[in-house]
Amino acid sequence: MGATEPENLYQSLLSQVEPPLIEETLKFTGGNQSRAAKILGITRNTLRERIRRYRIPVD
Repeated sequence: MGATEPENLYQSLLSQVEPPLIEETLKFTGGNQSRAAKILGITRNTLRERIRRYRIPVD
C-alpha cells in the first residue's frame, strides 16, 4: 500500500475477486442460479444483481 492510505480498498478487492468466483460457481452448477446462490451464501436476487453488475454472461 505504500505511504498513502488507499481508498475503497474493500470495493476494489471485491470487484477483482467476486466475478470469477461467481463465474466458477455458475459453471459448477451448470448455470443453476438458485443452487449457485445457495453455495455462495447469498440470495438468488443478490446473485442476479451481481451478474448484471459485473456483466457476467449467463447461458
